[in-house]
Amino acid sequence: MLESDDRRRQVKSANRRAIMDAAAALAEERGLGHFTVKDLAERAGVSRRTIFNHFASVDDAVYARLSELLGVVVDDFVEIADATPLPATPSTGAVFEQLADVIERTALVRSLSHIARLVGTSEDHPATVLWRHEVLQSVTARLTAEVTRRNPQSDPFTVALLAGSLINAMVVTFEQWERETGAADTPGSRRVWQRLLRTAVEHLRHGFAG
Repeated sequence: MLESDDRRRQVKSANRRAIMDAAAALAEERGLGHFTVKDLAERAGVSRRTIFNHFASVDDAVYARLSELLGVVVDDFVEIADATPLPATPSTGAVFEQLADVIERTALVRSLSHIARLVGTSEDHPATVLWRHEVLQSVTARLTAEVTRRNPQSDPFTVALLAGSLINAMVVTFEQWERETGAADTPGSRRVWQRLLRTAVEHLRHGFAG
């Protein structure tokens, strides 16, 4: 009985993985709104019913893959943050520098390149607009929680402002990086990313006067 349950879980997990990967591939090739449940079922090698056992729509399957990619990015943030010594003298400035350092040291280009291909030309698709809002809220909330955990003496409101500012700066940086590089994952595009990100962090650090 237990072996049968394990087998069912394995099949369910494999089907979900196949659907997410197929949805991502179709989104990259055709764009959101340009493939059907039938297309997805054929690409994933499953039935339409199996798709609806896991996702309410093809867009939900794409979003699941997008969320997974963003989860990897945040996990990388957290891993680097956990390996970074806490500031000797806690302060708002020290928390900002810690956040900025973690973001600058996280290898983001591979995941960002994949995300750009996934969304592709579908930036104005209603689902994409909704996802952008949800993703920003989710990533900011998780980053805020992790920084607060490591700096319990810090004011949560201040930490949330810092995290939100940095995440939104990253979004603007991402959009400019995509325009300049076509979101390619190359040594050159990584250098462009670092240049743009450092510029964004410097503006947050010192302001825009002068």
